Amino acid sequence: MAKELIDSMIYISKEKLGHLNSILKLTKVQKKYIGKEDMLSNDEILDKKDEIIKKIDVLDREFLIKFSELKNKCNIDDINELNVGEYPNLRELKETIREISSTLMAISILDEENNKVLKKSLEKIKLDLKKLKKGKKAYKGYNKTLDSNIFIDEKK
Repeated sequence: MAKELIDSMIYISKEKLGHLNSILKLTKVQKKYIGKEDMLSNDEILDKKDEIIKKIDVLDREFLIKFSELKNKCNIDDINELNVGEYPNLRELKETIREISSTLMAISILDEENNKVLKKSLEKIKLDLKKLKKGKKAYKGYNKTLDSNIFIDEKK
């Protein structure tokens, strides 16, 4: 029974890894769109990533259920307590989990870089808006419409 649980955990982990690789690819494409300041395409990518994350959440819940069952069946607290000789498929599970961790790290690093670029773009936009507001104030000051006002030039 434990072998079957480990096999299903491997299957779930590989599914998750596939989804994480999709997110990694999307994050790389997102970086290009951010560089081009194509926010519409960037929003589409964020929507796709959100859909994938929802799928990953479902897989994570399934994995936790299987893991909980495994812990109860084998009377363990940690997966490292299981003997790899008795459960050879445990190696594959651990390797897949390592791949998941490294993929998550790569996604995290790319997301951090993307966020820095987005923040710089946002600051530039804020600065441009401030300049625009100043220019608008100056324009209004020089181009006021005069309604029946009389200017008297008094020179002494």
